[in-house]
Amino acid sequence: MKNYTHKTKRRHGFTLLEVLLVLAILIAIAAMVVPNLIGRGDEANKDITRINIANFEKAAQMYRIDNKRWPEGGAQEVLELLMEGVDDQGRQRAPYLDKIPMDAWDQPLLYEYPTQQVGNTDRPLIYSLGPNGIEGGDDDITNLDEIIEQQNL
Repeated sequence: MKNYTHKTKRRHGFTLLEVLLVLAILIAIAAMVVPNLIGRGDEANKDITRINIANFEKAAQMYRIDNKRWPEGGAQEVLELLMEGVDDQGRQRAPYLDKIPMDAWDQPLLYEYPTQQVGNTDRPLIYSLGPNGIEGGDDDITNLDEIIEQQNL
């Protein structure tokens, strides 16, 4: 018969102190990271909208190159014209746009024919009403924002 004088204990699980220490470390990391992430979603949505506006403007510029003028009409007529792919002479071309450009808030982008020169350009105004969906205010995003800001300085 074997005589055990000393039993070895095996630990199972974690002590309360170890769990609290890990929890404190995770809270400290979250306290440093979360403030940097708040508000980034809004900036990402604005960046997506600016990219979609730029793509819309490039399609209108390709139309201008083919037809020697900017597409005319309201936003809906211009979108149909750019998606149709027919030039002024009735020749079929590849569509300038393959889908309706939307802003990050799932609203179609708006288009205004260049009736006046803004800065040194006669570009059309392509814009989004921004997150609030109401025209005017500081949240509207346009393809002419940088030109307008320079004029206001």
